[in-house]
Amino acid sequence: MAAPYVLVVDDNHIAIKMLRRYLERQGYEVGEAHDGIECLEQVAQRLPDAIVLDVMMPNLDGYATVQQLRSNPQTAHVPVVIVTALNDVSNQLRAIEAGADDFLGKPVEERLLIAKVKLLVTISRLRKAVAALQQYIRNLSNGTAQLPSDLQQLWHELGIEELSS
Repeated sequence: MAAPYVLVVDDNHIAIKMLRRYLERQGYEVGEAHDGIECLEQVAQRLPDAIVLDVMMPNLDGYATVQQLRSNPQTAHVPVVIVTALNDVSNQLRAIEAGADDFLGKPVEERLLIAKVKLLVTISRLRKAVAALQQYIRNLSNGTAQLPSDLQQLWHELGIEELSS
């Protein structure tokens, strides 16, 4: 299975470089965007397994970006972790209310970032597996069922051998 693709969105080039380094060391493929508008454009081109999204950016801030992601059926289920120096409870709640899946304060602690991204990527892949399984079940009822190879691989990785037979 291909390396998980994570989109990092921040207007600070140093922050992007640091986050990229952390994620690439763990085997993630990393894309980057420098504001919310660029994020939405890139997500329209390639759906990431997870998004690491800063709040304070020009043009379209992180809160508005995650709201737009959630309002689009194509991107509504992409996991998002908000990263910001605004660590108080009101901003954490605002991030969650906007639609973020998680919140991470700055300065970013590498191990915590990796743990959160790993969890979000797992959630993303499980959502895709559920969608593929739902399609498989629909095909069963139509008599055209064949378990896709990528779903077979995922079942194998999750240790669910009996479903791939």
